[in-house]
Amino acid sequence: MRALYWVWRRELQVTLRAPIIYIVGGLFLAVQGIAFAGLVGVLSDPRKPAPLGALLEGQLAGTLLTWVLQLVVLTLLGMRTIADDKRGGAWELLLTAQVGEGAAVVGKWLAAVTVYALLWMPTLAYLGVVALFRADGGGWDVPSIACGYAGAIAMGAALLAWAVAASAATTTSLAAGALGFGLLIVIFLAGELPSVWPEAHVPAVLSVRAQLVTLSRGELALPAVVLVVALAVTGLSLAIALACAGRRRDTGRRVIATGIVAVIGALALAIATRHPASWDVSAARRNSLDPETRALVAALPAPATITIVEPTLGALAPIYDEVARVADRMAHAGPVRVTRVDPAALPGGIPAAARLAGVLPHDLASNGAVIVELAGKRRAVDLLQLADIDASGSIAQVAVERALTGTLAELAQAAPVTACFTTGHGELPVTHADKDADWSAVADRLRGAGISVELIDGAPPAHCDVVVVAGPAAPLSADDAIALQAVVARGGGLLVAAASRPINGSLAPTGLEGLLANEGIGITDAIAVDPSLAMRELPGALLVFDGYAAHPVNAGFERARPTLWYEPRALTVSGGAASLIRASAASWGERDRAHRPEQDPDDLAGPIVLAAVGSSAGGAPASGSAAGAHRVIALGSAESFATSLLAGGASAGDLWLAHAIRWLAGKPAPAVAVAARAPDQVKLVMTAGQRRAVIALCTAGIPLAWLLLGGALLLVRRRRA
Repeated sequence: MRALYWVWRRELQVTLRAPIIYIVGGLFLAVQGIAFAGLVGVLSDPRKPAPLGALLEGQLAGTLLTWVLQLVVLTLLGMRTIADDKRGGAWELLLTAQVGEGAAVVGKWLAAVTVYALLWMPTLAYLGVVALFRADGGGWDVPSIACGYAGAIAMGAALLAWAVAASAATTTSLAAGALGFGLLIVIFLAGELPSVWPEAHVPAVLSVRAQLVTLSRGELALPAVVLVVALAVTGLSLAIALACAGRRRDTGRRVIATGIVAVIGALALAIATRHPASWDVSAARRNSLDPETRALVAALPAPATITIVEPTLGALAPIYDEVARVADRMAHAGPVRVTRVDPAALPGGIPAAARLAGVLPHDLASNGAVIVELAGKRRAVDLLQLADIDASGSIAQVAVERALTGTLAELAQAAPVTACFTTGHGELPVTHADKDADWSAVADRLRGAGISVELIDGAPPAHCDVVVVAGPAAPLSADDAIALQAVVARGGGLLVAAASRPINGSLAPTGLEGLLANEGIGITDAIAVDPSLAMRELPGALLVFDGYAAHPVNAGFERARPTLWYEPRALTVSGGAASLIRASAASWGERDRAHRPEQDPDDLAGPIVLAAVGSSAGGAPASGSAAGAHRVIALGSAESFATSLLAGGASAGDLWLAHAIRWLAGKPAPAVAVAARAPDQVKLVMTAGQRRAVIALCTAGIPLAWLLLGGALLLVRRRRA
């Protein structure tokens, strides 16, 4: 150890007296300044929202261009450590001074690492720039910044070991530089290969940039630590073996030992990847799962799959990168498999995925989604559930973990819901029919949501949580109405969808008008007309985006998910009954079906109610309803939920019905206590002149100051000498 310390001190003194080191340092700071200038441009662009991620994540991880230049700097630092001494004879003098090859190599490597660490110190001025122009009053995540800097220096030290090995293999600095840069570029590009060649089976853990991203976020991951140690130890072992070449007879054994060290490092890295561990050192613990999430994932009844559908809108990529990080942590905590796919690669393509999410196909393609599967049940989590984005495009809240945990909790819910569909009155079938005039898509959605679908003919059995009457062509009998009244009285739910298709020239009654009247709901013979919601492609249809009342059934629909209503019958509400979905104020209820729709004095005035909830449940709390309260929902059109309309992907009607039936059953999705968190966003407020000044300072000012400081130190030392 004394010899190692002596070599380190001697090499450091020699290095700091060499003018080349200040030139190399100026180059390094210029490279870092260019990277920070790009970061300033992004952070200060008023046309773009603040990026999501750690403050110096992009700075420390770098880009391909900055890394190539940084590898040049590392090569210049390492290439002269041994090659120059060999050429000038100083190497033999060093070894005859009772210093072994190992101490000499490691001491010179530590000196180069010390200089490399010193080169990073001026970049702390970047934090001062951010503090000066930062728009928000957010604090500093000092532990994450320290972890990121330590990781960047440690990764550079590991790569320096290979540059030293190249220097030990040659006797000229030029040859050492060429060989060293070749080794470093191979090591670096090995980790970047999957980004340009996805079919290449290269473990992601080998990516230097990916590991630095993890470290800059305050996550001290075991694979990153093992990668740094494995690279450093293997490179130093090779350097020592090459330094002994021609001087010792056991050089061959040392080379074999280096191979064994490399194998041990590879096995250790494989074990760390297969059984990863990490330590969250961030101030806000943003790299850790909530205890409720860990408990839920560990107790899943079956393996779950989280499929991340990549967005085509590039600005949303950081959100889905956060989704991938949270999903990977879930995979480490329990039986969860994570995949990332292009929307077109999903089964059924973009339309099928959009229908599952309840959004328009082009919205899903641009905004992406996350599909969660468990025990044959599927849910789609869209962008609006993952993050709260304000009107300016900034991310106000990130709720990725809450959304995924809530979806898994809902899929794993042990409380089953049984929806019983009446038959025998000309209702729309729940199995496939000609021209898709059925509710088979609705039935598929309900089964995917864990809701059992049964057909009944007569009085509903006691195990029916909800009874659905889907567009009867003939009215239900008085006995049927009494039986349904009993279901409602005992706490069951009832959903009545009126038939809006004319039968023998008139609209068929449901036979449940009296029951609905007791709940304050009336079904009229007027058809809802709304020019502001009309669709040119489908005459008679209304597309509703923002007509949803504040009710648990409508959660996540207002201005987010459309429902398509085809010639719906107008509903009336009175007493405590309330509308769930309504047309705009420009709508009216057209009574004359024989002529072109025109608003007449005898038509119903708008806004027209399309879906309503009964008076006994209108004030029910979000979790279900008060004890003993009736739960009744009426719809103005059963045909609006036919498979023929839902298949087009423009309507989220089947998803809305799943919400409605679960609410009617009094068994809502379980609530999770995982809180959303404020995003790690930094925005700089700068004028164009300030931006130019900061960029000039970083790219030229700091490197020039380093060169001037080095020149001054060299001048002082020469005068003293």
